[in-house]
Amino acid sequence: MPMDALCLSAVCREVEPAVLGGRIDKIYQPSRDEILLQIRGRAGSCRLLLSANPSRPRLQLTDLPRENPAEPPMFCMLLRKYLAGGKILALRQPPMERLAELVVEAANEMGDKVRRRLVLEAMGRRTNLLLLDGEDRIVDCLRRVEGDLTQARPLLPGMFYQYPAPQPGKKNPGALTPADRTELLALGQGAGPADRFLLDHCMGLSPLLARELAFSLRPVSDLMASAEAGTQGPTAAFFRTCRRRFAEGGQESWAESWTAALEQVALPLEEADLRLLQEAGDVLGRYDGESQRQALEGLLRGLEGQAAEAAETARRLCRVYLALGLAAGLFCLILL
Repeated sequence: MPMDALCLSAVCREVEPAVLGGRIDKIYQPSRDEILLQIRGRAGSCRLLLSANPSRPRLQLTDLPRENPAEPPMFCMLLRKYLAGGKILALRQPPMERLAELVVEAANEMGDKVRRRLVLEAMGRRTNLLLLDGEDRIVDCLRRVEGDLTQARPLLPGMFYQYPAPQPGKKNPGALTPADRTELLALGQGAGPADRFLLDHCMGLSPLLARELAFSLRPVSDLMASAEAGTQGPTAAFFRTCRRRFAEGGQESWAESWTAALEQVALPLEEADLRLLQEAGDVLGRYDGESQRQALEGLLRGLEGQAAEAAETARRLCRVYLALGLAAGLFCLILL
């Protein structure tokens, strides 16, 4: 499975308790694209693997032994010089970026404690592993990138490191505001396949994860078909009309399809009941799940209140009918 930003975030949460506060005892480079850190943590020793393989970039804990070369590569020797014996202060990930960084406190040549960062950029063919000093300058990187027309970010020793530029037009799905949700829902009307829409408008998703999310979403037309199958009479006609209008309406929004169905189907409801359903249609499909849940709870409370009033009215009418029946019986007895 691709290591997209969401998967990397889950991996960081899993790895963090094992490495946070630990000391880096040993550093190995078993292959060209892999760095293995032997860490002595509060809960015991562990091995942290950072792979910069373009086809399989990842960050993970591992118990598998790896054979190391007789002569350590230059990048491995550099990491040993600057990070060996250092204490891991943090494992961080910028929001919805395929990037993880270890913040390490280690001694410099003068014996003073300084902070350095080991950054893994898990970005496909541009995957890289970089060592930064306390001023965010690049000490060195696994793959040096020259500045040319094909590379937006040159990565060379001595340069100041900068995070990758955010992708234009994409939003962080974990930090959406109500305005963002409204905008995305408006853009999503008739926008084509759901997985393509998610990829085009959301940060940190791989094509595979976008397809999985799209598959897990149940279309509105299917929900209306289920509601239609579970009801009968005018209620089933309402859900059927709503489903057809939403499926065939093109740019017609969910609220517009719902309102049109209320107008077309003669439901045996009072004016107050119809107003409640109208208010529900204005909310459903426009806001986040929590807002929709609150709207449905409000609708349910309103309908329960009207049902209680109707039951009370029925009880009063029942008493009237009972009194009338008794009076009619007495009248008949008197006449006889």
